[in-house]
Parts: sequence; structure tokens; C-alpha cells
Amino acid sequence: MRISTRAGAVAATAALTALVLTSCSGGGGGGAAGEATDGNKPDKLTVAAWMDFPPELLKSFEDEYGIEVVVNSFPDGASAQTVLRNGLSSNGAGLSDVHLIELDWWTEMMAVPEDWVELPEIPGRWVDWKVKQGSVDGVITGYGTDIGPLGIAYNEEMMAAAGVATDADSFGQFIGGDTASWQSFLDAGREYVANSDNYYIDSLSSAFQAAINLLPAAFEDPDSGQPYNMADNEEVKELFMMFADAAADGISAGIPIGHADWGAGFQNKQWATVVTPAWMAGIIAENADGVPGWRVSSTFPDGGGNWGGSFFAVPATGKNTEWAVKLADYLTSPEAAVQWFHTTGQFPSQLEAIESPDIAETENEFFGGQRLGQIYGDLAAAAGDAAAGGYRGENFAGIQTLVTDGIRLVESGSATPEEAWDSVVSEFDALGFDTAN
Repeated sequence: MRISTRAGAVAATAALTALVLTSCSGGGGGGAAGEATDGNKPDKLTVAAWMDFPPELLKSFEDEYGIEVVVNSFPDGASAQTVLRNGLSSNGAGLSDVHLIELDWWTEMMAVPEDWVELPEIPGRWVDWKVKQGSVDGVITGYGTDIGPLGIAYNEEMMAAAGVATDADSFGQFIGGDTASWQSFLDAGREYVANSDNYYIDSLSSAFQAAINLLPAAFEDPDSGQPYNMADNEEVKELFMMFADAAADGISAGIPIGHADWGAGFQNKQWATVVTPAWMAGIIAENADGVPGWRVSSTFPDGGGNWGGSFFAVPATGKNTEWAVKLADYLTSPEAAVQWFHTTGQFPSQLEAIESPDIAETENEFFGGQRLGQIYGDLAAAAGDAAAGGYRGENFAGIQTLVTDGIRLVESGSATPEEAWDSVVSEFDALGFDTAN
């Protein structure tokens, strides 16, 4: 298995050279971050994260400020989440100066806002909804890194062999065209497997998670924060049954990203589509290295949306909070965002970076010369307000895992769709929530 964020195949073409960041935090950065002085300057700062950093980015900070940046690296976001959760409950024990926090568990980590340093506003740096996501009661506690506009990666050669599509336009029409919906996308999968000897998609649990992200309030009441009673959650049940029925029809390999066999599945040409937020494109490029035909479609069910995105935040218990704020600012500048894109494939939330020709016009060799920056920029624009995602309360991530596990029961053949839903309801009830209805 090769699942990493070293997106060499997503990096800029050879004609593009790496940016030299001499002052990433310029252009509106600073605020309280500018109050850090040499008198209290540490020798090093630590950052907890689970992805590769552009090497020039960390070196340029050290060159400018004389402070070494050490990355406390985790194998995945879940591991980072566990360490952060334990540290917050232990008065900061074991925490780094700066922490990368994923959107899905942001609300849980921010349950006690006083645990975090208030960050100065940097006007005009991010898309508005990213700033809103990174704030608690109007106070900014996280500086945005990437966003995850949703796309569909598909293999042109496999589609052509099945006789259902031959290029980007025909694939877009195959999954529903301008009126594409999740139902039309799944029905296309049924047609594909009827004409092919491999699966349509890597995992319907992953696709279901993307669909959940488009709901305005999937699991919790935005007013009270209390979870909805799962047995009465008709919106989620209807979506669940749609995906579970498709799983029962055998269109999915049942191997999501993170599974031990995900990388091998690409190499073995086991599936022809993957729901692919922008940050996943580079991971696919690495895992499918040497397998031709992969492209990203500009058509997405229900108009598009967002999956994922993260923030850099500064624990209030840290000894170097002023300099940590400066580092968080530095790591999320527009110039830094361009480097993240070329290193990991992450699509920026910074307005200046989104509009940069260095992103929009970069051709991606692995994806057949496609300009992924432009494609994902258009997908984000098409999603509109939906790009912000729905309401995520403190229990969102846990409930989402419980529900997507229900889809996996059907994919594995362990349950019918009806049995899987009953299991989800039973598991939810066992959690003993004081529900909103």
C-alpha cells in the first residue's frame, strides 16, 4: 500500500520552479503575531501534523526568524486527533506549539474556546466561509489551510473498455450531465459493472461521506447542538438506503482510502472511479503511479460541495504562543498555499492563491495534462455556499463514522441495506444521547 501525501505526480511540471518564500507572513499578516519579540524568541517551535511540509517553507521561516521548526508527524489525522484530545484534557501535556486540526473534528477540539489562542484577523486572505469555519463565537481560533472541493476521478481507458464513455464530456454525461445527482451517479455505476469485469468505485462509504457533507445539518440541530434521533432522521435514512442499495448491487470494491489494499486496488485496476476532493488527487497520483487513463471530471452530483480542509491553531497552554501565532500566520500565507498545492496537491483557501496562474494554469502530467487547479476552482465556484459544508457539532465525526460503517456492512456482504440501517440505529441508541427530537 502506498498512501501518502507526497504528491510528486501532482507537483508542478518541470518548467515551474519552487517558490522561494522570503516573507510568507507579509501582505496583511501579523496583527498580534507581530508582537513577538527577540526577547522571548525560542530556539525552536513544534507543529503537529500528518502531511508533508514543503521543505522551502520551513527553511524560509528559520532563515527569516532564526527559529527551527520541528514537525511532530503523525501517520494520519486520527492519530493526531487522539493526541490532541488527550493533551487538551491534561492541561496541555504533550501538545505542540501549533496543531493542524481537520474540519470534521474541529468543533470537538474547540468545545472549550479558552483552550486556544485568539488569532488576529487577516482581512482578505481567505474565502469568507473558511474564516467562519475557523472561528468560535466570532473569535478566530484557526487559520485555514486547504479546502476540499469535490470532484470525481475516473479512468478513461476503463470507461472506454466498458463502452460507456470515452472522454471528459461523455463521462460527465454518463453520470448525469448538468442535472447529475447521487442517484444518477449510482445508476451509472450499475450500468458500468454490467459491462465490465471490475468495480465502478473504490468505496461507497467514502462517496456516502461526501454526500453527507452536502446536507445542511445531517446529524445535529444547529440551534442546540444536540444530535437528532437517528431512527427519525429521514433525510439521512433516505440517503443511506440509496447508497446501501447500490452497495448491495455490487458496484463497489468496498476499499476506502486508508484501507491496506487501497493502493494495490489502483495497481490492479480494481475500480474505475473515486470520489476525489482536491486533497486526494495527489494521493491517487502516487498510488496509481504507472496506471494510465486517470482524469478528474468537472461534473459532480448535486452541483458539488466540499470534503475536508484543515486549520492551524495554537494551544493556549503553550510556552511560545506569540511566536506560534506568527508561525501559523506564516504557514497559511498565499505564498505558502501555492507551495502546499505543488507539494501535496492541497487546494488553497487563500483568495490570492486560488487566483494565481501558478495554480490555475499548472498542467498535471499524471492526469493527462489537465489543469487541476482550474478544474477544482471551477468545482468550488459551482458549489457556491454548499462548499462550506453543513453544520458540524461536537458529535459530528463520531456519528458520521457510525453511519458510514453501516454502508461498509453492506459492501462486505455482512448485512442487507435494511439490516445495516437497523444496526446503525441500534449503535446510535447505545450511545445514550440526549437527542433534539
